[in-house]
Amino acid sequence: MSRPQGAAFLGAAVILAGLGLWLDARPVLEQAALFAAFQFASLSGVGLAVLFLWRRVDRPGLRLLLILGAAVVWRVAYFPVMVFAGWVATLGEWLLLAVGLPAVIYPTFLLAMAAMHWAAVFAGGIMVLQRKLWWAPGLVTAFVIAVMVSVTGEEDLALLPDRSLDIEQPVPVVPLPQGNPYFVALERPDYNWPERVLVFASGAMYDLIPSSPWAMAVKAVLEQAFREQPRASSAERVREHYLAFRAAQPLLAGER
Repeated sequence: MSRPQGAAFLGAAVILAGLGLWLDARPVLEQAALFAAFQFASLSGVGLAVLFLWRRVDRPGLRLLLILGAAVVWRVAYFPVMVFAGWVATLGEWLLLAVGLPAVIYPTFLLAMAAMHWAAVFAGGIMVLQRKLWWAPGLVTAFVIAVMVSVTGEEDLALLPDRSLDIEQPVPVVPLPQGNPYFVALERPDYNWPERVLVFASGAMYDLIPSSPWAMAVKAVLEQAFREQPRASSAERVREHYLAFRAAQPLLAGER
């Protein structure tokens, strides 16, 4: 890694951590602020991966392919990465509270989001540019799963992975969790295959969420949203995650 690349990585990490601390400190989490933070984190990871791979590509056609491929990866990986980065943040919350420290959510969330996007673009780029074909089965499988999670209905046939800058629904009150509703829902005959993959992944993640306050609040809001609307597009599920994160903000304030 060159010195300018190292400086770019360090600068992005500092900005993301600072932005995350600012989000943590908000008494009320505005939709526009959270949306902008997620876009910045995801695109930072993609951009840093392109920057890292740029010097390995010496032909304009391959560089154009790199940019287009990175855009495709961002499109299909955004929602799965949002979910996994949120889960990583819940683990950090649980660990900090377990050792008696104040909870931190969004620095971990945004850094994990950027790192996962970086890893996805880097892995795909290295496989194609350096013909690491032994990576292909795992990466192709992950890509197909990401596509099915991100595109479950007609609303998802759009260039942008996140169109949630403005959400008209009011932020919900955090309910009490009742239990994993996802696996039972798989018995519905009206799900298509992408919907089944998304519901199964949600059910598997449900039981892995730790019992810390912010994590449980997000989990409960998402559970209620699913019970109320067991069939929904991926775009709608993205919007539900925003509402869950915003509804859980007072729980985060209580942990500091």
